Amino acid sequence: MTLIRSRKTLAVGGSVAIVALLAGGWGLAHAFESPAQREAAATAPSPLPVTSEVRVGDLTRRITFQATVGRTGLMSVALPSPAAEPAYVTGKPTSSGAPVTAGQVVTEVNGRPVFAVTGGFPFYRELRRDHTGPDVRQLQAALRDAGIPTTVDGVFGAGTERSLAALYSRTGHAPPTEVDIEEDRGVPGTDATPDTDAAVDATGAQSAPAGTPAPAPSPSAAPSASSAADVSDTDPTSDRPVTRRVVASPAEFVVVPTLPAVAAETPAVGTAAGSEVELRLESGRLRIAADVPVLIAETLIEGSIGTFTAADGATTPITLETVVPGGDDDAESRVILDAANGELVPDLLGAEGLVALDIETVQTGSLIVPTVAVAGGGSGEAHLLVEQDGGTFRRIPVVETGQLDGESAVEPTDPGDLAEGDRVRVD
Repeated sequence: MTLIRSRKTLAVGGSVAIVALLAGGWGLAHAFESPAQREAAATAPSPLPVTSEVRVGDLTRRITFQATVGRTGLMSVALPSPAAEPAYVTGKPTSSGAPVTAGQVVTEVNGRPVFAVTGGFPFYRELRRDHTGPDVRQLQAALRDAGIPTTVDGVFGAGTERSLAALYSRTGHAPPTEVDIEEDRGVPGTDATPDTDAAVDATGAQSAPAGTPAPAPSPSAAPSASSAADVSDTDPTSDRPVTRRVVASPAEFVVVPTLPAVAAETPAVGTAAGSEVELRLESGRLRIAADVPVLIAETLIEGSIGTFTAADGATTPITLETVVPGGDDDAESRVILDAANGELVPDLLGAEGLVALDIETVQTGSLIVPTVAVAGGGSGEAHLLVEQDGGTFRRIPVVETGQLDGESAVEPTDPGDLAEGDRVRVD
């Protein structure tokens, strides 16, 4: 029994001694490691080659910027207001983006309509029977453009009065009127002719001539076109016939150069009317417009082609129509673009999106690689290192046909040496 224990002890002690001897040997080997061995152990493995894919496309310089679809003609006109104070926008029958045609009510002030009509100047006086002049002619032309048959002769007669009444009647509004005492007017030997220039204010309330009691107010409903210009009554002080004549109030017409148009901005209900309150209309064909920095505008060339991508992803081919320089103190220029073929669809009105314009094209339909991949380009024979199966690279002779913004168009000497999707070394 004692012998067995001694043999076990001897075996264990021998194992420990062997382990210690091996550890000591490793320690001695490590202690005597050469500097070259240490440097080799600390060096990172060689990096893998950096490659880029060959593509087929155009070598083109492209500029992008945000733009909006709108109409080319922007008109800003002051909103007329009645002489009565205060005056406020009380209705907004036309919303932004809605079409505006001749004779349409675009807003309401103090409960009265404001019609959009075409013309060259704002109306500057209240027009009534027997008035003549360029403003009468403009009113007659505006009524005709609104679809109401009217003779344009510059004389405010019965026909013009009926046409004016028809304009109000078809929009459900009562026209403004004035009181006129017809009998003995201007006839020698009679009483002095009463003042006939009194007219209603913008609310439709009548004002009678001096010394003449006002007749009973007319019903609130709009009279028909046939009767609105010929409403008779009797002057209670003289038993003379009294007629309420339809007049044209300058406060109820906003004059713009051209119609139809689109409402870009209309005053909100509650806005105080006045010369500083504007109605903004857009007219003409749809265009894409953007304000870009002058440095970008100077690089743009009329006729350049590109695309307009709306927020929903729809893409429209476009062409640069014109660049309008800003003022001396303006850091931006106006860029106008149009559809490359046909017209922009009406659904795009008001859409915002991204314009991408190709402002310089060096090559089209070429094999394109990074310029850094072309060795010897510009002098002598150029070549590429094209990756092969197994990770090796083959030297391919090429001709560099163009270079732009870090990319080169190349043609291989042997057309079968290079194709789209190949990878070339760029490090």
